[in-house]
Amino acid sequence: AEHDATPVDGAWGGWSPFGSCSRTCGGGIKIAVRECNQPVPKNGGKYCVGRRMKFRSCNSEPCSKQKKDFREEQCAAFDGRHFNINGLPPNVRWVPKYSGIQMKDRCKLFCRVAGSTAYYQLRDRVIDGTPCGPDTNDICVQGLCRQAGCDHVLNSKARRDKCGVCGGDNSSCKTVAGTFNMVRYGYNEVVRIPSGATNIDVRQHSYSGKPEDDNYLAVSNSRGDFLLNGEFVVSMFKREIKVGNAVIEYSGSDHVIERINCTDRIEEEIIVQVLSVGNLYNPDVRYSYNIPIEDKPQQFVWDAYGPWQDCSRPCQGERKRKILCSRESDRVVVSDQRCHGAARPAMVTEPCNAECEIRWHVARKSECTVPCGVGYRTLEIYCAKLSRADGKTQKVDERYCSSQRKPDNKESCHGDCNPGGWEYSSWSECSKSCGGGSRRRAAVCGKSSEAGSDESKCSQRDKLTTVQNCNEFLCPAWKTGDWSECLVTCGKGYKHRQTWCQFAEDRLDDRFCDSMSKPESVQTCQQQDCASWQVGPWGQCTTSCGPGYQMRAVKCVVGTYGSVMDDTECNAATRPTDTQDCELTQCPISHPVPPGTKVPSHLPHKTQWRFGSWTQCSATCGKGTRMRYVSCRDNQGGVAEDSACSHLAKPPAREVCSVVACGQWKVLEWTSCSVSCGQGKTTRQVVCVNFSDQIVDVVECDADDRPATEQECAMSQCPAARSSDSRPLPSPSGGPRNNLPTTADGRGGGRAQAHQWRTGPWGACSSTCAGGFQRRVVVCQDENGYAVNNCEEHSKPIEQRSCESGPCPQWVYGNWGECTKPCGGGIKTRLVACQRPNGERFNDLSCEILDKPPDREQCNTQSCPSNPHWSTDPWSSCSSACGKGSKNRKVSCVTRSGRPVPEDNCKHLTQPSKERSCRGRRCPKWKAGSWGECSASCGNGIQEREVFCEVGNRRSPEETECPPSSRPASSQTCRVTDCPSPYRWSKGEWQSCSKSCGSGHRRRAVLCMDQTGEEVHEMFCVDQRRPDDSESCNTHVCEFIWITGDWTECSASCGQGYHRRLVSCSEVHAGNDNYEYGHQSLSNCPGTPPESYMPCSQSPCPPTHEWRVGVWGPCSVSCGGGVMERTVQCVSTEGQGSDSCPSETKPEASKVCSSPACELHNSCHLPTSCSDVQSLSGVQPDGEQFLNVQGKALKVYCAGMQTDRPQEYLTLTTGEGENYSEVFGFRLIDPTQCPANGTRREDCECRRDYTAAGLSTFTRVRLDLSKMHIITIDWQFAFTRDGHRVPFATAGDCYSAARCPQGRFSINLSGTGFQIAEETKWISQGNYAVADIHKSQDGSRVTGMCGGYCGKCTPSSGSYLLITVA
Repeated sequence: AEHDATPVDGAWGGWSPFGSCSRTCGGGIKIAVRECNQPVPKNGGKYCVGRRMKFRSCNSEPCSKQKKDFREEQCAAFDGRHFNINGLPPNVRWVPKYSGIQMKDRCKLFCRVAGSTAYYQLRDRVIDGTPCGPDTNDICVQGLCRQAGCDHVLNSKARRDKCGVCGGDNSSCKTVAGTFNMVRYGYNEVVRIPSGATNIDVRQHSYSGKPEDDNYLAVSNSRGDFLLNGEFVVSMFKREIKVGNAVIEYSGSDHVIERINCTDRIEEEIIVQVLSVGNLYNPDVRYSYNIPIEDKPQQFVWDAYGPWQDCSRPCQGERKRKILCSRESDRVVVSDQRCHGAARPAMVTEPCNAECEIRWHVARKSECTVPCGVGYRTLEIYCAKLSRADGKTQKVDERYCSSQRKPDNKESCHGDCNPGGWEYSSWSECSKSCGGGSRRRAAVCGKSSEAGSDESKCSQRDKLTTVQNCNEFLCPAWKTGDWSECLVTCGKGYKHRQTWCQFAEDRLDDRFCDSMSKPESVQTCQQQDCASWQVGPWGQCTTSCGPGYQMRAVKCVVGTYGSVMDDTECNAATRPTDTQDCELTQCPISHPVPPGTKVPSHLPHKTQWRFGSWTQCSATCGKGTRMRYVSCRDNQGGVAEDSACSHLAKPPAREVCSVVACGQWKVLEWTSCSVSCGQGKTTRQVVCVNFSDQIVDVVECDADDRPATEQECAMSQCPAARSSDSRPLPSPSGGPRNNLPTTADGRGGGRAQAHQWRTGPWGACSSTCAGGFQRRVVVCQDENGYAVNNCEEHSKPIEQRSCESGPCPQWVYGNWGECTKPCGGGIKTRLVACQRPNGERFNDLSCEILDKPPDREQCNTQSCPSNPHWSTDPWSSCSSACGKGSKNRKVSCVTRSGRPVPEDNCKHLTQPSKERSCRGRRCPKWKAGSWGECSASCGNGIQEREVFCEVGNRRSPEETECPPSSRPASSQTCRVTDCPSPYRWSKGEWQSCSKSCGSGHRRRAVLCMDQTGEEVHEMFCVDQRRPDDSESCNTHVCEFIWITGDWTECSASCGQGYHRRLVSCSEVHAGNDNYEYGHQSLSNCPGTPPESYMPCSQSPCPPTHEWRVGVWGPCSVSCGGGVMERTVQCVSTEGQGSDSCPSETKPEASKVCSSPACELHNSCHLPTSCSDVQSLSGVQPDGEQFLNVQGKALKVYCAGMQTDRPQEYLTLTTGEGENYSEVFGFRLIDPTQCPANGTRREDCECRRDYTAAGLSTFTRVRLDLSKMHIITIDWQFAFTRDGHRVPFATAGDCYSAARCPQGRFSINLSGTGFQIAEETKWISQGNYAVADIHKSQDGSRVTGMCGGYCGKCTPSSGSYLLITVA
């Protein structure tokens, strides 16, 4: 295969003259066009870029007021035409439809049926020059809304002023404003607005701040007819009222500020009223409008006292007031043209910027050119602005000093010729390793080798510094993190933070930072005071003799003043007892003692058992033991023999305990009842599991808590054994209910077996956590429900069972906080909480309150030191050798004996300061002189100044004492003025911006020109700043919206199909009310895109079967009559073999043939068309015929042989597989890419929404033998497999803008006797279009890949394809 010839890009031809105007008045449009024909693009060359049409305004003068609105005229042209729409009368009248039309459709002709809400689109576009709408000056051009002014001129900026004058200066009208707040029931006149008024604005402000305040605006005309809110009927919602050609807008009454406004000029008087009803609140109406000024001559005068303008100079300048032209009647500023006849007043001026002056300033002097004798030095001089307030100078442009003589930039100087001088030793080590230290050296006058040193021989002025700053970089410093929260809930505690040593970004070991200045990492913190128990004195004993008890008050208090709190605020476990036993004396024995009875002597002490707290359980899970000490004590607290307490029960010293079971019982479901009637049993399995829910040995679980494995169940009552048995009703007296005889075993005879146990529901669990139980009622009843007592005891259901609700919460506690006092007895606290092992918190009552650990206790009970006071160390030396610094000292709290104690002991005393400021000697600093003159009188030069190091008030001869990094510059470039150049840069006009929004670029030509205006090479202008040749433009953000096209017809005529429509992201251009169908990235548009596919269902398709035939084989003989055969097969639509085809339509599988090589050896005897065949042989069936084509006998299919116009078709022997045309349906989401190197991928990041997509295949193509053409748009033997029909030899897509075609076509004329003509070319059409065409050497085959964004390729001859005989 070979490629086509070289591509030829198209170029524009000349513009045509402007055509006729589209309107006779009111702003029409004339159009000029040009074609892409010089040359026409060929061989896949690019189409022209740029606009094909240009527009010009014409007949822009206004139309007469009697003339109809232009859009109204276009609708009225269709009056009487009903377009066969149901319900429209024959004399239908059409009027324009404005409201409810989308912005993008404003230039289509939508017309409404007069007197109805129904409207229709009568034309695709309005006539050029039609206004886009009633509320805009913009006009429609070629179906798009374009910017225009009120003068009806395209792209004009003219706008109406507040007086309604197009391009006016607001001088032809005045503003009338007022208020109204009188109340009277009904309608009250607010203001009469005369004819000719514009910019009407009336507002009624609600009395209550709510929409409904019983005052409502109304409008009537001068005849008393209400236009708005009449007859006591008020509109809540927004409305538009037409008064002549003006439209008055009403906000609706449902607003806090009810509003009427109109920007148009009204042609008749209107009366604004306020309707007051209900509570008769005072209305608050504010109005304003503009009215034309009377026709009497207006007086316009100059006003010399306009605003001040900018000062003429940066110093010692003058400013002037702007002279304005104003209307004398109301002082409104108007155009200067109005005052042209009057004498202009003198300018009012005043001095400005008087606080400074401009003069030449010597900035710096250079060193003397000779070290000894007379020489010279240069001065750096510049124009400076000198502030009189602070003496500061600021460099300004030299043109401000042009009126003053510039000083010479050279002056003479004298070098010191004295050979004696100072000699210096080496510098010492720096006194500090960082943070700014000093180093020193010795200075000796004269030669160091000479004995003695007389400093009077050396100039002190020339002596260099002997002390110098060093190591001024910052030292490593301490850094701190954030403080933690206070670790106690009350009283005094601690909070912590991190401290570390840091240098720049690195953390260092703490030894690199000063340990004395390390910030504290622990700090005390004070919460609210802790609550504690307070006890009162014991009260009197309740008895005067013998054992009694006494009481005292125990309160929970907090704070210095002992505020009483609820007892829950204090630790219940540490609560002191509020009662105790007492016995003042033994009571005398009152009964007589029998003779001989010995009165026992009373024991000297009363004894009782005392016991301590239990130890922890010996097992962490399951059963264990715990112990406590138990001893007998007398009332003095002494230990007594256990026998002395034998009269009291001894408390246990050991008991079984269980923290939590090692395993837990797990129950499975109950089985069904063992009987179908009466009393039975139900069982369940009970297993012991560990915390991982794995079954373990039963000894791991608490046997006492094991749930029941069986229980009673009661079904419905069993049927009676004997129906004749009767049972007396229970006696009302409550006597015996059953008088049947009792058997020997105690069970009742007769019906005793009918007695059974009945159970009630289980009660609530006795505990919210581990170790609870629940109960139920179990009673013995007979079959009538009466209580009896002869049920079997061994079958009695259980009345109580254990229940489990998870582990119980337990007490947990934190660390102790800091003591509230350093001595003398303080309080420390900690957090004590009741919670479960998983951290779930409960209130204190959920835990055993008597076991609560203490949350506060006494501390620092030692006595406080006597007379503490602050002690200070001597001050350190100043931290800086020069300039400001600081001194430090240590301050500590000590006792009278000098022993250090915590600082809290001295808190009541004022602490002495630990730091104070100090000042060393004055630091060396750089001084700079004035700048000298520029070394060049024009162009670039150098100017210099003197820079020296000053120590105190003297000048240091050496610069080593001042820091070299901050030394001012001693020279700089300068430019007095530009040297005259014979060359200059020339700037062209800016081109239009590359984008309308979103930051585009525009360019201009920049050329270097000589004095004669001729262009020269850019090197001649290299010493001048080159103007920019490109800049950004239209940087405002683009606005994008979704645009959708119309839905296509259903893709299928039967069964399931789909509708499609075009969905694109379009840019909204600023200043235009139309949208441009652009190719923007879908990510620019807001939200998700509208659907581009919609399913549709047609009637079910009938199953189809068809005969499929192969290609005829060769004739069985080479000369004379023979037979040729082909395959004939019945197939279904899925391509499967079938026997359902009708036999009567079966094509023939063989036919007689005769070779033209001998029978038809003379082609001149053959017909030349199918019409010739018909005339020679009469009416024949459609089929293949041999025709004489350009002297050759070629086989052509004749169709329509039963009609008077038979047609020639060429049977494509290679079939549909090699003869097809495709417009590819997928579109890349990012059209700037060409993924997979241009190969087709069905899984691309695409949308399948190209509405022009389609695929057509061809078995025969139509021939025009007279012109030797294939007609590409004949569809008789074409089959469209998807989407739209695609002409033969055509392909395209809307896939990518990056030369990545995907649309394909294929032509294969092999075996037909024809070939594609050599001169046949294909052309590309559309945006970013590209075509890749390949032809075979013999011209029988052509394949192509075409596309763009969106683009296609077609034969250059249009709907024809040139062919020749092979």
